[in-house]
Amino acid sequence: MEKKTFENLKTFSETSFVRKRIWQTDKLHCNMYCFEPGQQNNLHRHPVSDEVVFCLEGEGIVVVGAEHQSIKAGETVLVPMNTPHGYINTSLDCPMIISVVQCPLPVEHVPVEPNNVSKVISP
Repeated sequence: MEKKTFENLKTFSETSFVRKRIWQTDKLHCNMYCFEPGQQNNLHRHPVSDEVVFCLEGEGIVVVGAEHQSIKAGETVLVPMNTPHGYINTSLDCPMIISVVQCPLPVEHVPVEPNNVSKVISP
């Protein structure tokens, strides 16, 4: 059995969010996304894959379809297949870390318009 710690996996970059693959099997992906304040993962969809999102640290906003809500450490969200979604760290000074489990494979990443999450959540 292999065991990993989030503390050893988390990695940040000043220029863009960082995605790390935690686990991969022939049936699923499990990734960690690390966001500095203000960073986002642009809106996209997965035509044949559902996605379960777990917020591990910090807080931000998750967009799923036409809805958006805050998400913080200890909360989880389900993103149904083929539904546009994205994430943004709205904090001014704290990092945000989410983990996602996606299945079934292949997890095709299809951008959607508008792709900028901050444009979708602005009144």
